[in-house]
Amino acid sequence: MSLLDQPFGLAGERKAFSILCLVFYTVLYGLISLLFYLAPPDQPEVRAWVPAFAALAATYGIAFFALAADWFWARWFAIGLGYSGLTVAMWGMVTAKAIDPVLLFYGVTHGIVALFLQGKKLADHFDGQESWKKVLRVDDQGVDKVRHTVTRAAASLPTLILIALAPKEGSQALLILAGVGLIAVLRNRTFGVMLLLGTSLALPLSLLHSHSADLVTTNRYLGTLLVPSHLHQLGLVAAAFLLSASLPFVRPALRFLSGRAA
Repeated sequence: MSLLDQPFGLAGERKAFSILCLVFYTVLYGLISLLFYLAPPDQPEVRAWVPAFAALAATYGIAFFALAADWFWARWFAIGLGYSGLTVAMWGMVTAKAIDPVLLFYGVTHGIVALFLQGKKLADHFDGQESWKKVLRVDDQGVDKVRHTVTRAAASLPTLILIALAPKEGSQALLILAGVGLIAVLRNRTFGVMLLLGTSLALPLSLLHSHSADLVTTNRYLGTLLVPSHLHQLGLVAAAFLLSASLPFVRPALRFLSGRAA
């Protein structure tokens, strides 16, 4: 049993702090999207960012609502968002070679989500729900596979949203494929893993044909939270998360398909 699987106390309080952080980013991204929507008509490059930040607000909103509602996959999804924020914060400070207060706050708050939702008590509370295991007909080993896949796929979502919905990037199809794949995995469908795998392979190719110059012009609106010149580099990290998300199911799926072929 790893350290993070130990039965830590204060499970309810840790869950509450995680929800508070998720609510904060839901409101923050929602307000940013509203401010961009209310930008003057002569600033279309600002309004063009509304879908991206509205989607981020929706993603964090789904995470906090699912966590508060005790949905079985909520802990995995929220931890994945926490990992995403930690990755963005560390990447930004490493590339800037300085500790930026905004990025530090961003990393710490996401780290709280990723860390506070660990432990056996919260795992039993969410992962141990027998009702969804019966519906999906999975055993404990299957639970571990779904957990790893959902967590890693969720870690790629914020960066994938920014890449897919950024002005003139044109990768919306990849976001749709990843979203459908994640939902399919939660329904224990093999094609969901294939969609995540395909998205992980297509994302680097999509980055080669995107227009990073269009992102640089909006740098002052994105602030220090995510430097646009590094967005494509983070896209490769997101592709790695998606690739690793598909790995737990690839071998069983290949065995199943080979058995059907035989």
